[in-house]
Amino acid sequence: MGTELKVVTFSLGKEKYGLDIMHVDAVIEYQETTKLPNTLDYFEGIIDYRNEEVLPVINLRKKFKMPDFPDKNKSKVIVVKLDERKVGIMVDDVKNVRSIDSDLIEEKPEVGGIKGANFISGIARLEDSMLVILDTDKLITQEEKVEIEQIVNS
Repeated sequence: MGTELKVVTFSLGKEKYGLDIMHVDAVIEYQETTKLPNTLDYFEGIIDYRNEEVLPVINLRKKFKMPDFPDKNKSKVIVVKLDERKVGIMVDDVKNVRSIDSDLIEEKPEVGGIKGANFISGIARLEDSMLVILDTDKLITQEEKVEIEQIVNS
């Protein structure tokens, strides 16, 4: 038995993904965002998070070059902790928290030509499906973090 990784699983289209629970702050319902000009196309906008801070929200469907959400009001937002800041990630639906034995996780597969595959930390083979585990730290690039900081602090 390897060590266990606890992940929050979610869906995006027909695919299932997981994020290490250590990086997840909360899961919240989607709420209307305030759009900001001159931002990345998958930057959904900002929301007031728990009346404590401005939360930038990233549309993961757009970031992954998928068709946009059919109904944003049905989507969920996973609040992840990145360095000193929290960022919301819009997904179709959050499924559950699972413990996955690290023996079931294959290191990042050498997939030819997948753009952005650097934010995949591994693939877990589960009984019924494959779960793509995302690396939270690489999901948002350094450039994006800088842009987010500029947006939030402006």
